[in-house]
Amino acid sequence: MIQLTTTGARTGRQHRIPLGALDIGGRLVVVASAMGSPKHPAWYHNIRHNPLVTVETDAETFDAMAALPPDRDALFAEIVAREPGFADYQAKTARVLPVVELHRLDAVRRMGDWLVEVHDWLRAELRDLRDGGSQRLSTRCSGFCTALTRHHSGEGAAIFPMLATRFPALAPTVAKLGEDHVVVARLQEEIQRLVDEETDPARLRTEFDRLASALDDHFAYEERTIVTALNALLPAPG
Repeated sequence: MIQLTTTGARTGRQHRIPLGALDIGGRLVVVASAMGSPKHPAWYHNIRHNPLVTVETDAETFDAMAALPPDRDALFAEIVAREPGFADYQAKTARVLPVVELHRLDAVRRMGDWLVEVHDWLRAELRDLRDGGSQRLSTRCSGFCTALTRHHSGEGAAIFPMLATRFPALAPTVAKLGEDHVVVARLQEEIQRLVDEETDPARLRTEFDRLASALDDHFAYEERTIVTALNALLPAPG
């Protein structure tokens, strides 16, 4: 048994509930069974709006992120093999009983921390470009934009879809981050056009300052909203 504390989806208040949890190959999981009720339990609705939870066991208390695992069916089969009562609960209701994985937050270097490191590198490159004069801006801008495009492409192709699936509460945030990527890409295209046309350096700098401002806002928002979730799910590259 564990005690799970969630944040109310409507009230914002803390709710503490006892749940039966299982360790499946080192993964801590719970089932939103409500003993076969036709409706999902309140705690499940809460974690779909705010996945940050607190877990209390007999030995310790720790923060975690509650995620929907991609291998739900395989996990549920293992759960039923250990605790057959969950099969009875599933038979009583038409809804598919959700399996929720509780990812412990710890101090290990994770994907979210790595993302911040990438942002810091891009921020440093931005400062270097802005301080290097117009000539340096025109010669180095293409390389910077290529690195930025690769970074955003990787997020859009892999990270964002995974976050939206595993943490439904983050779907609107992920959609906004994708919209930011479109805006940044358009600014990059305009800068590259000005570089190719050898436009007046003052105009080029104005457009580059627009890009820098957009990126500052985008990076800050991204770090506020998804770093914790990424740290809960994925190790850092390398």
